[in-house]
Amino acid sequence: MRIAVWGSGAIGGVVGAGMAAAGEDVLMVDVNAEHVAAMNERGLTVKFGKEEKNVKVRAATPEQVAGTFDLVFLAVKSQYREDALTQIIPHLTPDSAVVSLQNGVNEPHIAKRIGAERTIGCLVDFSSDCTAPGEITRGRAGNLFVGELDDRMTPRIEEVRRLLSLSVPAFVRTNIMGCVWAKICKGTLDANTALVDTDALKLRADRTYHPIRAQLMREGIRVAAAEGVKVEGFAHFDPAPFLDPSPAGVEAAYAVLDEMARGQAHNNTRVRTGYWRDIVVRKRKTELEYVTGEIVRGGVKHGVPTPLCTLQMKMFDEIESGRRPPQWENLQELMAELKRIS
Repeated sequence: MRIAVWGSGAIGGVVGAGMAAAGEDVLMVDVNAEHVAAMNERGLTVKFGKEEKNVKVRAATPEQVAGTFDLVFLAVKSQYREDALTQIIPHLTPDSAVVSLQNGVNEPHIAKRIGAERTIGCLVDFSSDCTAPGEITRGRAGNLFVGELDDRMTPRIEEVRRLLSLSVPAFVRTNIMGCVWAKICKGTLDANTALVDTDALKLRADRTYHPIRAQLMREGIRVAAAEGVKVEGFAHFDPAPFLDPSPAGVEAAYAVLDEMARGQAHNNTRVRTGYWRDIVVRKRKTELEYVTGEIVRGGVKHGVPTPLCTLQMKMFDEIESGRRPPQWENLQELMAELKRIS
């Protein structure tokens, strides 16, 4: 089987290194020529805690790629999805498949370009960062969940699971879009921590802001339902309590948020999210437009109110453009909006 990992940074680098180390025929593809050169010259180094492993890999920039692939693992940021698909399509056969290892609701958009029968969904639940050319540092162990869009249990999906499990524990799930929407809800909470320049792990555990988090979750789950998607639970996330407005339901939702915070902190060496790194370190736009933005657009489409998600999106737009700093006042503004709509 000929495999390509398209986007060989934080997520793609980890899964590609696992496949290469196991002897799979995998090509690492990335637009960063310096990263590609480093991988070809020195291999790809993956650091995880005190462990460090260097793997010999083959790497190329998109214009250097030749031939076709049986499987393409797409791991570019969502804002680069369409350009990447344009590059990938000439390298697909009628029997090829593309697996989305991305944040955001990308699977329907991929299916529009190549067909649902050639599209495979995935929930990525581990953290990692590309810290230098040819170097990846993992932050939290986590898991991967994959599934066919039509919920079938196929030999193909089992092979995808096997390949992914060479680097991260991987599991096949039905209702994969329910899993993807669960990641959308969680991603919205991750982004919330980047509104303040502080330790994200400690902030998640601060119950002061649980009312904001519960409302963000509630809006995402309601929009997903309007889209015909039942949000699935995973890891420490259980969506059910967030739709129960009773005092017991609220306390149960807060308990879920507590468990999610503890799960994020367990053996996690990264105290900042990728959203924060994009804004502060890389000085670029985040992919929140393809995460919380999906909730906001879905809310408009179906008439489901999303006041906190909408305000958070506005804040990010202002932060990314330099018109608003990351500061505690941002969370206070969200709290004020929550009181207004309650």
